[in-house]
Amino acid sequence: MNVALLIISCLLFVAVVFLAFKLIVFRLGAEEIRRQLPEIIGGDTNKLISVSGGRSNKKLAAELNVRLAELREKELKYYNGDREVKTALTNAAHDLRTPLTAIGGYLDLLETETDKGTREKYLAVIRERTNTLSKLSEELFVYSVTLDNKPTAAEALDAAAVLKECLADFYEAFCAKDITPEICAFPFTVVADKTELSRMFSNIISNALKYSAGDFKVMAVDRKITFSNVAEDVDAIDVNRLFDRFYTVNNGKNSTGLGLSIAKIICERIGGKISAAINGDYLEISVSF
Repeated sequence: MNVALLIISCLLFVAVVFLAFKLIVFRLGAEEIRRQLPEIIGGDTNKLISVSGGRSNKKLAAELNVRLAELREKELKYYNGDREVKTALTNAAHDLRTPLTAIGGYLDLLETETDKGTREKYLAVIRERTNTLSKLSEELFVYSVTLDNKPTAAEALDAAAVLKECLADFYEAFCAKDITPEICAFPFTVVADKTELSRMFSNIISNALKYSAGDFKVMAVDRKITFSNVAEDVDAIDVNRLFDRFYTVNNGKNSTGLGLSIAKIICERIGGKISAAINGDYLEISVSF
């Protein structure tokens, strides 16, 4: 009996010592985490939480590190987004202020000008600047609407037919720049909202017209459409940024830099992919479904 009691007592003692040791290790690990958290959360660092021992402590540290990585990613997105918004506001203010300043100046001149011919010239300039303002405002409005991810009226469409309709809408613009488009488009079906698909094609065509050196080619085959043109300043084009919001090439005029960004949003919304590349002197925008 005494031997049995002795064995039980020894086992209980070992169990108590083991539990006490585990509790001490856990408390030490918790203290390590407590000391590191303020520095990691409050500082600009990618340092991870580390603990010297204890399986539970290491699991806790690993879980906290995952959450910290997610927090850093969200913080970075917020920072970049905030910076983009500030840049956007600056660009929008500049793009809107320039024609407004010109309009105000010519209105002042009109008040004192008596020559009919000169007044007509001033009015023509005011009309042109007003149209510019209208286009910029419309582009900003379209961008804000495009960001809305509400379900659209999707239907089966012949993408090549929609593309040709959009190209026909730009007939006068092509003529004004003395461009004869080269078009080769084979029919294929996509499921999309026709208005959005047309807007995507139109934005890509408009961008090409803006920077084309006098030519424009469209090839639609194997569910991929490639728009290409010789760009006037191809070396200044950063293809990695073409789809960024508010990015414009140095010689971009009267542009908010939203056209291709809108095209990308629409393309991805309908399950497509859009990319840009420089091929010799050609800028190529490709859309694949």
